[in-house]
Amino acid sequence: MLSSISAGELKSLLDAGGPVCLIDVLPPEYYGERHIPGAGNACVYEMAFLDNLTGIVGDRDTPLVVYGASARSREASVAVEKLRRAGYREVRELAGGLAAWRAAGYALEAGGGAAVPEQALKDGRYAVDSSASRLEWTGRNLNGRHYGTIAVSGGEAEVKHGVLAGGSVTLDMRSIADLDLTDEGYNRMLVSHLKSDDFFDVADYPSAVYTINGSELLAGASSSSLVYQVTGSLELRGVRKDLPLTAEVVPQPDDRLKARVLCDLDRTRWGALYGSGRFFEKLGMHLVSEIVTVELFLAARMC
Repeated sequence: MLSSISAGELKSLLDAGGPVCLIDVLPPEYYGERHIPGAGNACVYEMAFLDNLTGIVGDRDTPLVVYGASARSREASVAVEKLRRAGYREVRELAGGLAAWRAAGYALEAGGGAAVPEQALKDGRYAVDSSASRLEWTGRNLNGRHYGTIAVSGGEAEVKHGVLAGGSVTLDMRSIADLDLTDEGYNRMLVSHLKSDDFFDVADYPSAVYTINGSELLAGASSSSLVYQVTGSLELRGVRKDLPLTAEVVPQPDDRLKARVLCDLDRTRWGALYGSGRFFEKLGMHLVSEIVTVELFLAARMC
């Protein structure tokens, strides 16, 4: 069973009026921007992919050719697998996808949709929107895990030459909240424990600040977002330590941006030693993992 077809072979087949149904499996905004003439659209990322395809071609004996973005992207091969499992008997993938078709010099058809903006950050200063930003944390012990949130109280970022050149993000440590304990008493006890000097000493250090010193764009890390290796430092409990981060940034309309950071933080680097087996013996049930998993969601607007 043939699994792929080249751009030249597909062009000859279409020119000859051969029996084939051509399907673009990218999201509709990309199909609307440009697609191969005569192609229908069924986005493979949607749960209703097979139902949507049935609306285009219901006969499972119809020969199909599906295509995605490029040789690097795997959406077309995923679509082929789904379609074959669903009983479509002759399904092939356009080798190299839309990029190969374009590189061969063949015509593309505009679908009437607006051009999808190029992924790039505009130079300037951005103010963090505290109401649309948050930090989610997860801590673990012998009994399981707890998770919750910390509010972002402010921050800014400066973009120069398309990269994050500086800025800071401030966390309100007084806002520590637990989301997994439904018993109000236990919940209150845990939050009080986290705010105490056993952990984050919120009374003396009500804020934590991450300072951005610079960044480097990681080319090829993602085709759907901008991924930066950020150099910077975190001041927590009055202690400042270097903390490199990987930040995923997606430009939004109206000079806005969204960013996501995921990291495992060793709290003992900042003096939060409670329950650490590296610093205490015979902890019993008071053993607590040194690692806190942190996921930071940021929204910002150009000043």
